[in-house]
Amino acid sequence: MAEKLKEKILSASRLKTLETCSWSYWCNYILKLPQKQNEGAQRGTVCHLVFEMLVKKKHKKHYDKIIKANTIDGSPAIVRLVMKHLRQMEKSSDLPMTNEENTELVRDMIMVGLKYDFFGRGGKVDNPEFEFLLESKNPEYKIRGFIDKPIVYKRGKKIKIVDYKSSKYKFRGEELHSNVQAMTYTLAAKKHWPGFNPTAEFLFLRFPRSPVQQLEFTEEQLKGFEYYLSYAYFKINNYTEEDATSNYAADKKKDAWLCKIGKWRCPYIDAYDYYSLKDKEGNQVASSFKKIELEQIKAKGQKIVKEKYEGCPRHAGSDEYIDIFS
Repeated sequence: MAEKLKEKILSASRLKTLETCSWSYWCNYILKLPQKQNEGAQRGTVCHLVFEMLVKKKHKKHYDKIIKANTIDGSPAIVRLVMKHLRQMEKSSDLPMTNEENTELVRDMIMVGLKYDFFGRGGKVDNPEFEFLLESKNPEYKIRGFIDKPIVYKRGKKIKIVDYKSSKYKFRGEELHSNVQAMTYTLAAKKHWPGFNPTAEFLFLRFPRSPVQQLEFTEEQLKGFEYYLSYAYFKINNYTEEDATSNYAADKKKDAWLCKIGKWRCPYIDAYDYYSLKDKEGNQVASSFKKIELEQIKAKGQKIVKEKYEGCPRHAGSDEYIDIFS
């Protein structure tokens, strides 16, 4: 069954999912299934919150205290903020966010972000958490996103787009050289800051010794990327269940790890029950593993239905492990 006709707008995360696993895209963006939170994503959220706050001029005193002390303990207010959000996440997700190991990791990740040219020496942080929407008629596409921290350097007419990463691994291979997120940010920077030469900088918070990966793209590369965006824009606005089973991550060596590796397991591999909030026409408004969460937002005329997700068809009846390193 095709998704209802409502315009879909691209994002870097949509593109990434579309490229890596068609079934994951179907579950996430079409079925809109709930998925369990993971500790890595939650840690990244806390770090982003701290960076967004400390980059503001009125909070610089907290940054200065932390840098002087070489620990976030230099600012008790920031420690309280971090612990407050970790406790909230632990309560809502049932993850051990406040144990010693996780807390120390978050603290260390925050320090990596703060100690690496946080304010952009020689430049000016311009509009952090900048939201953009790019629209093009020829080739036709629409894509939106957020830039964590743009730093503008008037001298040399340069702009650095900083994006924080909380993942265990840096980019490599095709993911590094043809990074859709970096190219999207570069297109957005060229539109919003015309005449400036953009560089995309990924800051990997779990790599204190060498956290940075930088990417730049030629006009030819960006033009080719725009045609790819046009293809993807058409694809997501005409996505069918047949498309959903056409490009499994498990069938591609470079993406197979997204199914399961170490403690990681794709949230869409296994079957599970969940709750769906439906409107009068039977369209899904929201979904959750917890019925009480939907009861809190339920409006007049809406109803909560218990549903069952049957699991990924590629892994049905199988618990195979795909060794991507062999």
